[in-house]
Amino acid sequence: MWKVSGNQEKKSLFKNAVFSVIYRLLNILFPLISYGYAARVLTSDSIGRHAAAVNNVSYFVILGSLGIQAYATREIARRKDDMKERDKLFSQMLLINFFLTIFACAAFVVCLFFVPVMHDEKALYLICAIAIATNFMNVDWYFQGTEDFKFIAIRSFVVKFVSLLAVFLFVRKAEDLYIYALISVLSNTLYHLVSIVHAGRKTKLNFRGGDMRRHMRPLLFLALCTVSTELYARMDITMLDVMEEHSTVAFYSYAQKIVNLIVIALIAITAVFLPRLSYYYQNDRDKFNKLTKFGADTMIFISIPMCLGLCAVASPLVTVWLGDGYEKAAPCLIVLAFMIPLKCIGDIVCYQVMMCAGQEFYLMIAYFITLAVNFINNLLLIPRYGALGASVASLISEIVVFLIVLFAARKYQNYRLNVRNLVVVSIASILMFFAVAGFGFLVKIPWVQLFGGAGIGVAIFALINLAGRNSFIIYPIISRGELFNK
Repeated sequence: MWKVSGNQEKKSLFKNAVFSVIYRLLNILFPLISYGYAARVLTSDSIGRHAAAVNNVSYFVILGSLGIQAYATREIARRKDDMKERDKLFSQMLLINFFLTIFACAAFVVCLFFVPVMHDEKALYLICAIAIATNFMNVDWYFQGTEDFKFIAIRSFVVKFVSLLAVFLFVRKAEDLYIYALISVLSNTLYHLVSIVHAGRKTKLNFRGGDMRRHMRPLLFLALCTVSTELYARMDITMLDVMEEHSTVAFYSYAQKIVNLIVIALIAITAVFLPRLSYYYQNDRDKFNKLTKFGADTMIFISIPMCLGLCAVASPLVTVWLGDGYEKAAPCLIVLAFMIPLKCIGDIVCYQVMMCAGQEFYLMIAYFITLAVNFINNLLLIPRYGALGASVASLISEIVVFLIVLFAARKYQNYRLNVRNLVVVSIASILMFFAVAGFGFLVKIPWVQLFGGAGIGVAIFALINLAGRNSFIIYPIISRGELFNK
């Protein structure tokens, strides 16, 4: 039975998923408004400069939290029934993160003086570097491990609302780039500050009798995994910044933002599975397989239509959201859209399964192979095709890592995929794509193309799934109840 320590009530997986979805939707809604407003007020060159600075500073943020987020989430979940051990682990992770943050800050200062790209934009990089110094306060892993998704959702709403209001009030002209950058980084700082204060009320720092050396080996593997994954995720923008103009970085960055926002929202449903899967993997393999299968079927059902639907409305979406001057982001968006099912399905059947099985080393190898593939493809494609070339390189890399990890993850899970769900969803998504694309061809008003196409797409997809008797949606929900019971 899934237990919680102390006097906390047992939280059902369904409730956690609801709060996680709310949190992820907020992470879409507010950035959509903020990015769209900034794209109209600031120039594409300024947007590209900011995107490059945030991207490059994020390397140091990664350096300051190597592997801690994934490792601490899993280990906190495994200690939910032992408050003393949980407090000890929290204290150890906080201390390790603090020392890593000091090291990351020192590395940033050195690079600021000796790396030309950073030195030329010193003021902008110093603003963005606030994220490095405050990184040790990022204890989201504690709330994810204890499944306190309600707090995460409420905190997200309050901080993002304040941040959005600040953008509207203080970013009013093209010269306000530094103000926009400062608001962005301070909102993240406020996130972390609220989190660590709240965590401090639930825990007691305990540095006695703990052997931190036992954390080093798994943290090292996860650190290398994190480095390879984040380098792969950010390499495109770094190489575009070096090889192309800032406006090209802006086109690719915005296309990437749209896809990432969608992926974040979709995997919100299964992101809450990791603590529960970690527990089930050790205590109940039957429930582990059932929950993994449910997650895979769910991601198939929502990610494939989202991919093709995004392809169908890419052009009007860019026009409505970003305005004139960003048309070149649409082809990038179409290519990157095919990463959505790979990332969403891969998160549950590849990454989470391998994490629960303790296969961090294999993940590390897979991500470094993908990093090399991405680097080579970027070198070949960016000089000739610019932002579109970076998009193709990212898609190829995502396919590679998905196949490599899926092959290894099969032996740690045992279930039969819902083939009917896959077939019906694929057919419905293809027909939906042609219907929405045809509607967009007939109607020339961008906002009508976008919202009208979205409505038509949802209706067609739903009708075909019902007509095709997709067992995933007609199968009684109550029969899945054992996975969501309190």
